[in-house]
Amino acid sequence: MTTGEIKLSKNLENGKEFSCKMCGTCCRGLHEGEVYLYRDDIVRLAKHLKLKGKLGLRKFTRKYVKIIGETFYWKEPGAKRGRNYKFKTLSFKFTGDDDHCYFLDNNNVCTVHKARPFQCRCFPWWRMMVNSSSGWKNLIVYSKKCPGLRDSLRDSLSNKGKFYSRDEILKWAKREYEIEKKFFLEMKKNNFDIYRVYEFLPKNEEKI
Repeated sequence: MTTGEIKLSKNLENGKEFSCKMCGTCCRGLHEGEVYLYRDDIVRLAKHLKLKGKLGLRKFTRKYVKIIGETFYWKEPGAKRGRNYKFKTLSFKFTGDDDHCYFLDNNNVCTVHKARPFQCRCFPWWRMMVNSSSGWKNLIVYSKKCPGLRDSLRDSLSNKGKFYSRDEILKWAKREYEIEKKFFLEMKKNNFDIYRVYEFLPKNEEKI
């Protein structure tokens, strides 16, 4: 798959409004999924927390990061068919009875908002949420728990929220794919050994 093959849902062709209501729902794990982390995310967050050098990155990952399983579809150039690869990637650990992000305070405020991961910045314009095959259905499902999306999808004529043009939405989705592809190719180059890709990752933190 290439970024050129990302096709927007027809419901997003004219753009869409969205603004976060700071409810904190998407900052809680439980059965809501993972918050994926990549090198740039980790370096930015560690710097924000004044954790310096390789030791700082190791401290950050030991406390806040876990290893999980992931898949990525890839077709080699010139190949007739592609395949789904299974490998390991990183995501946030959660804490507490409600499985919340370590950086979410009691008022549902993100304490690392300026340095938050790309996945958080990109929401709700993830590729799975905007593509023509199933994106609109996924947005509807998420809107049941996200008041920002609920306003956007149910009250589209009232212009609730910040307006994102078609090109802006597509740009977010393409950038997400490029980040995922870059990590996949780096993992593939290193025989899918996540400890070679992330040299600062503590080896006793693996949880699949």
